[in-house]
Amino acid sequence: MRGPLEGIRVLDFTRIMAGPFTTMLLGDLGADVIKVEPPGGDDTRSWGPPWIGVDSAYFMSANRNKRSIVIDLKKPESRTIIEKLVKFSDVVVENFRPGVVKELGIDYEELSKLNPSIIYCSISGFGQTGPYRDKPGYDLVALAMSGLMSLTGDPDRPPVKFAVPIADLSTAIFAALSIVAALYWREKTGLGQYIDISLLDVQVLLLTHQAFNYIASGVEPKRMGSAHPNIAPYQAFETNDGYIVLTIGNDKLWRKFCECIGRVDLA
Repeated sequence: MRGPLEGIRVLDFTRIMAGPFTTMLLGDLGADVIKVEPPGGDDTRSWGPPWIGVDSAYFMSANRNKRSIVIDLKKPESRTIIEKLVKFSDVVVENFRPGVVKELGIDYEELSKLNPSIIYCSISGFGQTGPYRDKPGYDLVALAMSGLMSLTGDPDRPPVKFAVPIADLSTAIFAALSIVAALYWREKTGLGQYIDISLLDVQVLLLTHQAFNYIASGVEPKRMGSAHPNIAPYQAFETNDGYIVLTIGNDKLWRKFCECIGRVDLA
């Protein structure tokens, strides 16, 4: 099936989760993604079991719809190959620690000389500038530093992380959105762009309604389990044979619920 990004070539210098998930989304939309791997392959290929063929399920979950090429970026002779790829690419995505791409000669300043219309996206834990730029960024660290983790879990229990790497995945979604927006801008202007996106920034963004609740009320948000800070009932409830969830967001739904349980007097 043809996708809306058919004809767009993406040069993928990413690894682990946030970066690969970004480029996978672009591939799902029809882009031709060329994943650059070091000799021996991406480390996450060996992050098993479980396995899918010879590769880990972890690797496969973030690297579908891609073609791979092995290039040792530390060797000078790799420059010729990279230059050829960049000249015929539309997008570059990397998630090295800030400063590494400059050491390797594949930073935006260098590659934009070869292709001025290139869209270049850098994904990191804390962004390319600021006091934390050189610190390693991980999903769990971003959750903790943003405050999201302090709001997750039951009020009488310690903070917990999400069941999925939400910092990595949400950052990837916003990175893909930013890249598509930059491609649209290039279509109108012919100009390339540099995109700097961080795990921490995206997690702070996800605090949206909790943050506005605090601004409006001055009340610090707390852990509420599965409950909602603004409406009720809107959470999980234990029953004799398992859990159910109620998501009642207005009076009309409340009346319908009361009818279902035979308690119209509560409406």
